[in-house]
Amino acid sequence: MRYNSKLVNFISMTFLLAFLFILPVKSVFADDDFYVEKVENLPSDFIKGADISTLIAQEESGVRYYDENGNEKDLITILAENGVNYVRVRIWNNPYDDKGHGYGAGNSDLSKAIAIGKRATAAGMRVLVDFHYSDFWADPGRQVSPKAWANMTIDEKSKALYQFTKESLNTLRASGVDVGMVQVGNETTSSGMVGEAGDERYQLFKAGTQAVRDVDKSILITLHFTNPEKKSTILYYAEKLKENQIDYDVFATSYYSFWHGSLENLSSVLTEIREKYGKQTLIAETSYAYTLEDGDGQKNVIKSEQQTKNGGYPPTVQGQANNLRDVIATSQSAGALGVFYWEPAWIPVGKADRNSNLPIWEQYGSGWASSYAISYDPNVDESNYGGSEWDNQALFDFNGKALQSLKVFKFVNTGYGTVPEKKDNQNREKEDEDTTNLLQNGSFEEENLEAYKISQSYVERQNDTPKTGQYALHFWSDKSIDYQVEQAVTLEPGTYRFSIQMQGDKTGSSERIFSYVRFNDTTSEGNQLHLEGYAIWKESVVEFKLTEKTQVNVGLSVTADAGAWGTTDDWKLKRIDATENSQTPSEQTQTDDSHEGKLEPPLSSSEDPKSKTEPSTSSQEVTTNQSQSVRKDEGSRTQNDKRKKLPETGMRDQKILFILGLGGIVLVIGTNLYRRKK
Repeated sequence: MRYNSKLVNFISMTFLLAFLFILPVKSVFADDDFYVEKVENLPSDFIKGADISTLIAQEESGVRYYDENGNEKDLITILAENGVNYVRVRIWNNPYDDKGHGYGAGNSDLSKAIAIGKRATAAGMRVLVDFHYSDFWADPGRQVSPKAWANMTIDEKSKALYQFTKESLNTLRASGVDVGMVQVGNETTSSGMVGEAGDERYQLFKAGTQAVRDVDKSILITLHFTNPEKKSTILYYAEKLKENQIDYDVFATSYYSFWHGSLENLSSVLTEIREKYGKQTLIAETSYAYTLEDGDGQKNVIKSEQQTKNGGYPPTVQGQANNLRDVIATSQSAGALGVFYWEPAWIPVGKADRNSNLPIWEQYGSGWASSYAISYDPNVDESNYGGSEWDNQALFDFNGKALQSLKVFKFVNTGYGTVPEKKDNQNREKEDEDTTNLLQNGSFEEENLEAYKISQSYVERQNDTPKTGQYALHFWSDKSIDYQVEQAVTLEPGTYRFSIQMQGDKTGSSERIFSYVRFNDTTSEGNQLHLEGYAIWKESVVEFKLTEKTQVNVGLSVTADAGAWGTTDDWKLKRIDATENSQTPSEQTQTDDSHEGKLEPPLSSSEDPKSKTEPSTSSQEVTTNQSQSVRKDEGSRTQNDKRKKLPETGMRDQKILFILGLGGIVLVIGTNLYRRKK
């Protein structure tokens, strides 16, 4: 066959060019597998909202936003193009010190709300005005009175709140802002409002709601609470609003899946509020992480795999999208008005370097708090002020480009992409757990606690921060904590694993918390736990072996300082050797001792630590021990599990491309050598 050099060179260069250029092309189309599952029967007027209170400060800091094709556009335009139909803006009374330095987080005063509100209105969106009635953050962990109201009586505060609300709304409307809803207070759960944590808050609620009615009776009045995982607490406030004859339209709650329990529980809360009290409901805040990376040098609220494990979704763009879609679906099924995504555009102002970003945050107020806020807010200090702690939960990447997850708002009515077939693994796993757990009522979902011996009355079954389900075993006391909870069970010979889950805080220097197994005058302790904060779950484990049929007591021992709080959930006792039999809970021998606690009033602020900053999580204690306490970092196990579970997305394609590219290179080299020989 005659050698055709031109043809060979053409084929060779084709292979080479494919290798060099197809990978970038592949990355452009890496979202081919992205999908949005349709939510059936989603109303056309369902609120798909976004809180963009930091927008002005971000823009002044040099931040720019781009659509999914990389075209620079106004943020509100991008949101509107992706189906967002409502904007939420917060208003602080006076977020500046006496020298005019802003406290940060957008320096969100009335003027900022007007500027954002006018742009949103021009884009065809309505506006939810969120009055915090503070000069800075108001949430369950702090409700600091505005500086100007600090020394006022409750009557004086009520009058000032009325005037501030009425005048601000009139100014907004006169500026052309389409105000559709007004929030009287922000996350007014434990700490109250305007520095008033008692029943005085209801007088303040009345003043605020009356001001809105006096401006425009068509504006929906919203009252905003949080921590829906504490169902009894949420319902307590709904009942108190009714008792005090508060005139409002919408009962709103925040919902972050990494803090606030299951979607099933959320649905239950929203449904009961609507049916029992005749109020509309709303998710005023939600968000989720698409990565665990930090974009600006300020540690993030979500920063660990354990937190996303608690949240129920992987920290990926698709995981973020699925989380938002499922919150929308749950809200819709419970009859809620809609969902607001919290600060989807609060992205870094520079590279991941705190020192270089700090001057920008300080000047423009684009970080969560500036140093100037230290004198006002007790939760801000020299160690934590700085940038955005939510940048990895935005719907834009660190460079301002819209993520695919932003499409959820646009396509949740119709669906988008190919939704993978759902696997029933979760249900099968739950069934497996139910059949293999040798404890009665290990998740405390059943009201009857006769299977347990509980040593102190301050340990009670409550709808309060469960790990799974709707109930957990809660403790809190203003005196030193020292209690045990245990269950007796008779087991056949074999090897067993006993584990408990626990979260909490404020345990202090006396903290000593561990699981244990006791039989034949011998006690084996599991690894000791160090509780690090709200919804940061820790596991204590004991493994033990029986050579004969034995009655065993499995339990939890807790010693802590006065004021400590927490919950334990998901107790599991499983046989782990190869000869596992089919022993069921009905075959167990139980003690006659029992204790049932009584429901306590709503939690104090010290027991409800949720705020815009969360405690760090360093490690998880998960190892087992037969005779003594051992602590071990969970990181290696978590990483290994992750490697096992992560799909090899794109790897096959990359291997094929590599082979093709390598073949092309070899062909080019071979051709040139052949020509030299000729």
